[in-house]
Amino acid sequence: MTEQQIELLQNQQQGGPVECLGMTFESDEARREYFLEILREKLKDPEFRQIEGFPIGEDEDILALSDPPYYTACPNPFLEQFIECYGKPYDPETDDYHREPFAADVSEGKGDALYNAHSYHTKVPHKAIMRYILHYTDPGDIVLDGFAGSGMTGVAAQMCGSPDQKFKTLIESERKTDGLPPASWGARRVFLNDLSPAATFISANYNLPFDLSTFEKEAQNILSILRQEYGWMYQTTHPKSKSKAEINYTVWSEVFSCPECGSDIVFVKEALDRKTKKTRKEFPCPSCGSRHTKNDLQRLFETLIDPATSQPWKRIKLHPVLINYKVGKKQFEKEPDDQDFQVLEKIEQLSLPPKIPTDQFPIKAMYHGSRLEPKGFTRVNHLFLPRSLQALGFLWERAWSIKDHRIRKMALYFVEQAIWGMSLLARYAPTHYSQVNQYLSGVYYVGSQIAECSPWYIL
Repeated sequence: MTEQQIELLQNQQQGGPVECLGMTFESDEARREYFLEILREKLKDPEFRQIEGFPIGEDEDILALSDPPYYTACPNPFLEQFIECYGKPYDPETDDYHREPFAADVSEGKGDALYNAHSYHTKVPHKAIMRYILHYTDPGDIVLDGFAGSGMTGVAAQMCGSPDQKFKTLIESERKTDGLPPASWGARRVFLNDLSPAATFISANYNLPFDLSTFEKEAQNILSILRQEYGWMYQTTHPKSKSKAEINYTVWSEVFSCPECGSDIVFVKEALDRKTKKTRKEFPCPSCGSRHTKNDLQRLFETLIDPATSQPWKRIKLHPVLINYKVGKKQFEKEPDDQDFQVLEKIEQLSLPPKIPTDQFPIKAMYHGSRLEPKGFTRVNHLFLPRSLQALGFLWERAWSIKDHRIRKMALYFVEQAIWGMSLLARYAPTHYSQVNQYLSGVYYVGSQIAECSPWYIL
């Protein structure tokens, strides 16, 4: 975090004056309202909205996401002011900038907690990026990342001003070994840009300061209420003690039809070898014993009532086959029992939460849309089972109800991160459950083994 951000955060907490782009405001809320009004007027300019890549959205939606001038969910009209305030004019007579090419090998793992705070499909560890920023720039310089993705360049630029001592020592050792001069530690300022509103939202929340203690208090309050009102949905009975246990995730399987006898074949039950944790290429039909591969089977469909339209909805048939749950600190697995099925049936009778989007997918415009439509997934809500819809609807509504703008955005940021792991796009690996893998594999494909995770397991 830069000195400016630390000062901003302290003033936010104290409700005192804040400085922004050379101007002083009586509070951070006053700063935000001032720049929001400017952005509101700018959105009325037809020429501004004609900028290539301008997001499709209503003015109020763009304003609700934005925190100007630091972050706008559209082309940022305050960049020129930013340069005027913090940039250094180029003077060919006095500028002596020179760097030798950075040719050292860079290897950095993906286990850092900051890196794993939010998934993204083209993410680079910030500690790897730091090496380039330290080499090519000086403290206070402005760095541009025109394809920012999840904003790790911004994280790297800020971490140059506040690295942990162990990593700082490593960098200095690497540079000495490679014959490079000592690094110039200190934060850099960054422009982060991306065409994706989702990417800019992730970037902003990775980089803008917030009050951690206030956020933790709000988050714990939301989770506490979630447990009180929806905890029953994520409870199962431990067979040995008959006590209640908390579900981590439930594995659902696609159901197929045997071409020989027409009986149902629950894919995971028959194809998964529980001992080796691998899926058999060939497996028997439980009814007639004939052996098949997955390609031999016929996909089965079931007709449900779409909660978004109240009309019949034809979708691939899914069946719960395995529950992973915990008792104390120990994890167990079991097949769903009658009580589990009763809970699922009770959940199915609930109304769709009002905050759940029900938009239709633009199938014809989607590169892999043809993989979704034949399976019956044509709306956003189709990609979530009823239990997940209830939990996510509650979380989203509660996050939006937080009064403090910055804390509200951070709450939405963490709920949004949970969406992938709670959707039907989250595929189950017999040896483990990895949310990152599900995110990478998932945007266009629904596999035969699905992991429906609890919100506590994700968050």
